[in-house]
Amino acid sequence: MLIPIYLTDSMTVSPQILPSDVARLAAMGFKSIINNRPDGEENSQPLNREIERLAKEQGLAYFHLPVISGNITQEQGKQFGQLFAQAPKPIFAFCRTGTRCSALWAMSSDELGSFDQRIAQAAEMGFDLSWVKPSD
Repeated sequence: MLIPIYLTDSMTVSPQILPSDVARLAAMGFKSIINNRPDGEENSQPLNREIERLAKEQGLAYFHLPVISGNITQEQGKQFGQLFAQAPKPIFAFCRTGTRCSALWAMSSDELGSFDQRIAQAAEMGFDLSWVKPSD
């Protein structure tokens, strides 16, 4: 089931999507998908290459930055920031719950003016990111 959580006009996060959701994301106007889940995290999750193939068929930019839950590094924050800067907007990012994507965005984006404002926005959307530190 597709559950978009809009952090800003340019950044939406979500729990795991299904292959059948990709065409709907394109129809909703998203231009890019960022997948933050490693393959095999759960037995039932679709493989990265399947979501990537479908995204490309829909004309969406697709990026895979696998991040292990509970183990986000500063380097991954920087990498996400680079993806965020180059990806056509609006971006739809997903992981198991949306928390990793929200954390990576808060660490590395310059949206909303400050790190603290991004943490507050994520909290308003239901994500406790009190453990997150801004990327260098």
